[in-house]
Amino acid sequence: MSLFEAKRPRYHAVADALSQAIQRGTYPVGTLLPTEAELCAQFGLSRQTIREAIRLLVDLGLASRRQGVGTRVERRDVSQTYVQRLEQVSDIWQYVEETTRKVLKVTDVPAARSRVPLPGDPDRRWRMLEGLRFTADERRPIAWTQVYVAPEYAAVTDAKNRDRVPIFSLIEQRFGVKAGRIRQDIAAVSIASDVASLLRVSPKSVGLSVVREYVSTQGEVFEVTMSVHPANRYHYSMQLDLAYANESAFTAERLTLPAGLRGSSSKK
Repeated sequence: MSLFEAKRPRYHAVADALSQAIQRGTYPVGTLLPTEAELCAQFGLSRQTIREAIRLLVDLGLASRRQGVGTRVERRDVSQTYVQRLEQVSDIWQYVEETTRKVLKVTDVPAARSRVPLPGDPDRRWRMLEGLRFTADERRPIAWTQVYVAPEYAAVTDAKNRDRVPIFSLIEQRFGVKAGRIRQDIAAVSIASDVASLLRVSPKSVGLSVVREYVSTQGEVFEVTMSVHPANRYHYSMQLDLAYANESAFTAERLTLPAGLRGSSSKK
């Protein structure tokens, strides 16, 4: 069976072809794969596609990359390799589409005074958008949220469609800054008194905190979000597809609401 499924992006197909060539001995262990430029010419694809294919090989343990050296073949098979990875962000779009946001405050906040860790100079002022999220038919909020945007992209918080489109997507559309990675931290929390009042729950009641850090393809953290959800109003589900032997691994994540809290537009 192929390492990668038949219906897949082009970089999957390239990674599949290269992995099979490694298994056949075309590229023996210890040798270097062709350069990115050579692979671009061989497959007729862009450098970015080739880089993504090589990244998959590295994730599977078949190869390693060293700056100034190239991509070295490390092993012929992945029989001992286990990979877990987040692949999709479409569920963030779904969450935004199925809920509405009531904005409470838009202001500039020094990094040192934010409620989540922000990188860089502690005096750097980030644009902060605070609000509440509701489902279509629910009066009680399902989440209190804060969005921190790097100052050079702060203008997107004034966009007319800011509450219907994810902020990271607005930044890409307006400034051309594309998210290359999203880091996420999930934790059980005791809801602070000021947030509990807004969520209409008892102070120190149990909640779920989700913090996301959006990192550009250039390695810059340009947005950080935090949401706090009452435990009985929100359900987070994550599916992990695990890989052993000749199978690749991908993580598909989705955000869901309890059945009783879904709006009329919720997708089944």
